[in-house]
Amino acid sequence: GAPVESMAAAHIERNIAEGQDSILEPLSLPESPAINVSADRGAPVPCILCSESFSLSETETLLKHFILEHRLVIGDVKLIADFRRYILYWRKRFTEQPITEFCSVIRTNAQAPVERQEDYFLLCDVLPEDRVLREQLQQKRLEEILDQQQKERDDSSFHRACMFCSEDFSGNRSLLLNHMAKEHGFNVGLPDNIVYSEEFLDTLQGKLDNLQCLYCEKTFRDKTTLKDHMRKKQHRRINAKNQEYDRFYVINYLVGHLVLQQGHSLLICSHNNIPSPF
Repeated sequence: GAPVESMAAAHIERNIAEGQDSILEPLSLPESPAINVSADRGAPVPCILCSESFSLSETETLLKHFILEHRLVIGDVKLIADFRRYILYWRKRFTEQPITEFCSVIRTNAQAPVERQEDYFLLCDVLPEDRVLREQLQQKRLEEILDQQQKERDDSSFHRACMFCSEDFSGNRSLLLNHMAKEHGFNVGLPDNIVYSEEFLDTLQGKLDNLQCLYCEKTFRDKTTLKDHMRKKQHRRINAKNQEYDRFYVINYLVGHLVLQQGHSLLICSHNNIPSPF
């Protein structure tokens, strides 16, 4: 009920208020969003229950480790806004109380002899403390993203060449994005809907430098062949099914926030069920 949730919220707030000793350090964006995203991805994620650690890119491996080594299952992982801080929080809490205080116990082979029965532990938002944690992580991430979006809207120091014609643009990023849409038919959506735009453009430029079509993602032998292909096939657009681009669209963070407000199990954030940004 509400009193239990209030206690959970108060506990998490205390952890946040502890400052640098807290397992949930205050979140803040450095001056360069590209560095922030890369650095965050490179930070190791420790196992909740042992000394093993993994990179964020190895999340699937870590989840398998939880199951195979510790019989621990985390529910709705895709709805966790900051997976590393979520794990760090529970790693600390699991040192304070037994795992059974936080997890539902699922017994497998219940009808089999005792020696063949196994208990698995489910950590999910049925636990009020877990639900509050997920909501607070989502809220902090959304605040970060909206703050970053506003910084990029106000930034007049942007300077970059068009990836299709090499014309230089200075001032606001929207000048380049609107140019590519109007002059080259390359529409990635409204500039104000994009966040971490420098890294977004770096990602696109990197694919073109590697002679890869941005839409079908096939690789070609030279730049001329690639340009002809993208023009003739009308492939001057990005592949909306490629989840690599999700983090560059503000709507994905907003959808995640709404999901938590309405109930975790209603929706999994993916390109299959969010409004198209294009």
